[in-house]
Amino acid sequence: MTPNRIHAGMGLLHAFIVAAAPARSEDGEFYVNTYRSIGTVSPMGIRSSSMGRGGRGLADGVHSLGMNPAALGAFNGSAVDVSLGVDWLDDGYDDADQVTFKLGGAVSLDQWSSRAGPNQAVGALLHTQNVSGASNNSMKRDQTGVLMAYGLHLMENLLGGVSVALYDGKWKSNLAVDENGDPVGINMDRSFTGGDFKVGALYRMADETTVGGTIGYATGSFTDKAAYAAAAGSGDLERWSIGLGVAHQYTEETLLVGDIWYDKIKTDLPGVLKENAKSCGLSAGVEQQVIPD
Repeated sequence: MTPNRIHAGMGLLHAFIVAAAPARSEDGEFYVNTYRSIGTVSPMGIRSSSMGRGGRGLADGVHSLGMNPAALGAFNGSAVDVSLGVDWLDDGYDDADQVTFKLGGAVSLDQWSSRAGPNQAVGALLHTQNVSGASNNSMKRDQTGVLMAYGLHLMENLLGGVSVALYDGKWKSNLAVDENGDPVGINMDRSFTGGDFKVGALYRMADETTVGGTIGYATGSFTDKAAYAAAAGSGDLERWSIGLGVAHQYTEETLLVGDIWYDKIKTDLPGVLKENAKSCGLSAGVEQQVIPD
């Protein structure tokens, strides 16, 4: 995190298309159950998130872990980063608390061995997230993910990298009632586990512009004990994602970024439950140096 810079970002388009079986109460409220955040391991620091989730085109080493592993191909030296965040969320009809902890680091391989070529690096990231307080304090979700990444300098202006992540979590909700005694939410008791694989590339152009792209695939399974007060057993979880980003050093003090992405998540509990969730987005942001180096 660079204290002498400010970041600004805006999601220009953030559309979510959700197909799920909702649970409705008598007064018409409903809770739609999706899996959009399951299996995700977010990048370190505030740089990407504060610039509208732009970051696939940034070659900034440890801060791009979870966004584009190819950024490690431009990393030299070693770094460790720690962050703790507390968010207060509003899902439309009640509030929730979210606590996120991240611990990440990276090191260039030429520091370990003289045989290693330049611009090769490995990185790791631990990401834990806890959500509580939703649906009248009846819903909780815990998730932990561990990511390992490797990046290298493929040729003069091209960087490449791969990352592998493992995740595990629980998602539980007890049927609650509102102030009128009407049921709110759903009965749900799920645990999920799986892995995520991502490959990325970064290309440096001559005019201070870097273009990056990623393709990701995550797979896993979940055990369902009480979803919709009927389902039980084990199901499959699958996620496909693709993203393209660009970063342009407009002036020595100003960096412009933009990202576009598409995610598709599918879950299947044989014979009982099938759910799909899709999301796409277009984001843009700017980083401005406000105190000279």
